[in-house]
Amino acid sequence: MYNTYSYSYRSNRLRRIWPAIAIIILLAVLFRLLVYLADATPATGTSKQFLISSIINWSDSSPRGILQAGIPMMAWAGEAESLPRMVSPGETVKPLIGLFTLDRQQPLHMLQSQMPFLEADFVSDQESVAVTAQEPTLMPLADDEAEEKTTTTVLSEDNLVGVYFTHTGETYALTDGMERLHGKKGGVVKVGEALQQELEENHGIRVACSDTINDTIYADSYVRSQETLTGLLENNTSLQVVLDIHRDAGKSRENSLVTVHGQEVAPVLIVVGSDARASFPAWRENYDFARELAAEMEKQHPGLCLGVQIKEGRYNQFLHPGAILLEVGSVSNSTEEAVRTGRLLAGPVAELVKRSLDANTETSASQ
Repeated sequence: MYNTYSYSYRSNRLRRIWPAIAIIILLAVLFRLLVYLADATPATGTSKQFLISSIINWSDSSPRGILQAGIPMMAWAGEAESLPRMVSPGETVKPLIGLFTLDRQQPLHMLQSQMPFLEADFVSDQESVAVTAQEPTLMPLADDEAEEKTTTTVLSEDNLVGVYFTHTGETYALTDGMERLHGKKGGVVKVGEALQQELEENHGIRVACSDTINDTIYADSYVRSQETLTGLLENNTSLQVVLDIHRDAGKSRENSLVTVHGQEVAPVLIVVGSDARASFPAWRENYDFARELAAEMEKQHPGLCLGVQIKEGRYNQFLHPGAILLEVGSVSNSTEEAVRTGRLLAGPVAELVKRSLDANTETSASQ
């Protein structure tokens, strides 16, 4: 008797639970369907505009307007003239779905889900801001700044200055700890590169610079560098100035520095060859050119040049009347001090190039 009653009780309870489960499943499926319809039907600006206008323009004399403002779903029913044809089922379902997808970190969203008036007012404000927003006004550049932005240095069509290194390995002991880098490029090459950069970027003078290592066998340095210079001259027929950059030796640190424009730099000694050992009938042309460069250096950078010294060798200068030898500093300098000098050299060299070009133009005109 007891067992039969217990079985009957359990059977009745199961019969009540299954319909409830089915209803829950049906509601879940219906909810998912509503979500799908809302996501599949994007909101259009026109439908939103209608709903907003219906909310804002409601009147207490129009019960339909009051209901449509409070219940957006009412916008989906009515007479043909008042129906907003652009409103879709998905659009009307969205307010209901919003009840289950609230962002509790945004109180405004919670209020908007319950009071459509707030959402309409918020959208209206956003649209008006977007229409009235203006791009920031750019202030015009000052005349000097505008000129600086547009000014560019135009390089000469031809190479007008030639630079090479007979003793390519000569360097500065204060930086490298030795006098020469055997079979490598020493600090004098960096001086030439600084001179080239300054001439091209700030004076518009194109430079042909050869960093060929000519002193692998030191005794044959000038034989090798003569071949280097000959190649430079053959490939660059417009060269006005030719510089063989060296550094001096045997000087103390005190005698290896000069102060120019408030900074310590390596001094420059100009060396010119003569006909004391071999034929060099035009050496005085090179000497006059060297003196002119020394005077221009003194004019632009007082104290930089130590003068012009005449020696017995030819130093390849017989190949070009504007060829001279420059000793930039001594072994007691640092590479940085010598590089500063290389930059300072650009102004005087550029001035002599200009004079040489002007003289060539006058000669051509007279002929």
